[in-house]
Amino acid sequence: ASECARYETARVKNKSTYWLVFELIWRDFYRLYCEKHGSKVFWPGGPVGEKPEWVDHAPTLERWKEGKTGMPLVDANMRELAATGFMSNRGR
Repeated sequence: ASECARYETARVKNKSTYWLVFELIWRDFYRLYCEKHGSKVFWPGGPVGEKPEWVDHAPTLERWKEGKTGMPLVDANMRELAATGFMSNRGR
């Protein structure tokens, strides 16, 4: 981020430099989070250990996979995934 600040002072500060720093901050946050919690971040329930009750309901799963949950953001991301095989990091 300090190198980016130097660039902004010398050349230009714009949306691209803002988003670069923004993404670096998130990268560092999750790197430190994983350093603190270790492999627990991959455990069911995560570092907190919460294990929500799983409901095995095939029709609900199908609606989710088809992008028909009724939640616009979820549906748009699932339809994008089905159509392109890709989902942005924001959708994930």
